[in-house]
Amino acid sequence: MENADIYEEARKKVKAKKGFLYHFAAYAAVIGILYAIMYFKVNGDMLPVIIVGLSWGIGIAIHYLKVFGTEHLDFLGISANWEEEELEQEIERIKKRRELKERMRKEKRLEEDLDSLELKEIEKRSIDNNANL
Repeated sequence: MENADIYEEARKKVKAKKGFLYHFAAYAAVIGILYAIMYFKVNGDMLPVIIVGLSWGIGIAIHYLKVFGTEHLDFLGISANWEEEELEQEIERIKKRRELKERMRKEKRLEEDLDSLELKEIEKRSIDNNANL
């Protein structure tokens, strides 16, 4: 039963990758044809080609990320496990912040204890001085 689930999941992923490849092939063909038409028929006015290419290209990029994720984008500085790395960094920042707050609380308590001891010492001296008079 478990192998059937694995097979079905793998089949869906392969189908998604195939869908992306067809999408990209259609994009390349349409942009190529549009480029040729604009080059030969409209004396090289490429603005429509650029607009279609960029807008459809955004869709292609989103489709790529949906199908493949970031696993193939290491060359752009985006590692496949960037989320885990970022999570580890956030955990470390939070731990350091909490440690610092706890250290500050301890120092404040120590300072308060020291002030309290100094006040008791002053009161004791005052009492001793009054008793000696």
